[in-house]
Amino acid sequence: MFYRIGIAFLFVIFLLANCTDQPLQPSYQKEICVFGYLWEQRPLSKDNGILISTTRPVTDYYDPAQAAITDAIVLIKEIESGVTFQLYPAAEYFGIYYNDSLVAQSRHTYHLEIIADSRTVTAKTTVPYHLGIRTELSDEINYYYPNLHNPMPPIYLECVDENQIIYVDMFCNQSFSTAEYIQPFNEQHLYPQNQEEYDGGRNGPPRHVWAFMRYKDLVAPAYMNRHVIYWYEAMFVFYGSNTMQVLAIDDNYHRFLYSEHPERSGGVQGGIGVFGSVSGRKFDFNVVKD
Repeated sequence: MFYRIGIAFLFVIFLLANCTDQPLQPSYQKEICVFGYLWEQRPLSKDNGILISTTRPVTDYYDPAQAAITDAIVLIKEIESGVTFQLYPAAEYFGIYYNDSLVAQSRHTYHLEIIADSRTVTAKTTVPYHLGIRTELSDEINYYYPNLHNPMPPIYLECVDENQIIYVDMFCNQSFSTAEYIQPFNEQHLYPQNQEEYDGGRNGPPRHVWAFMRYKDLVAPAYMNRHVIYWYEAMFVFYGSNTMQVLAIDDNYHRFLYSEHPERSGGVQGGIGVFGSVSGRKFDFNVVKD
């Protein structure tokens, strides 16, 4: 939840820095912000609900409670069945709307409508094909003893769409004070020396490593031409706790990730942000020093 709110907050701040004739006085335009995506074969629960808020002046202290919209009418219609689900605010999460009865299905299309602040905001997403995942990782905490001469097996993927965009997102949860490199620069450089080296000053690499690519480009001759993610060699930076997502993503979320102006590229009409859909899994695990 923290990461989703953080991402939404960042794109709102950048949007609000629109310069006028007086560059030191950024203009303020109130917008309805949407951030969220449907998980294939998972209920739209509180933990992965849709965040709905408003922009705040960049000169003001950001308070999630003040930015959150808590009295919106939020509807999602499944086009194939014609069934409409009303989403409800989660009291414990500022601006999060959910409905456990909504379970997104592969290749089904969902239309979002939000009525708030005398405005109507809409968006539409078609859920990607199911992404099959085979791995020794599980949804629980996993403990591994890395051996650089004998790396862990990759994650095996299965998808019927050769052009499907696959998104891999790894976030190291270790704090700056406890972060230790798995592959240090040398024996005198086992730990990040400052905040910039640790996360780029903005939760960037090496703490947060992510990439997206087409499914067909993940063929591995070393693994009988199966489609794989080398999660161990390519993503790990620090020992300790990590969170990783391996996802097939829809067009809205893909555009949101790569566009120069992501807040205007996520398929939201009448507001800003992203409403998308994904298929895949999330993992939480530890890398333990051998």
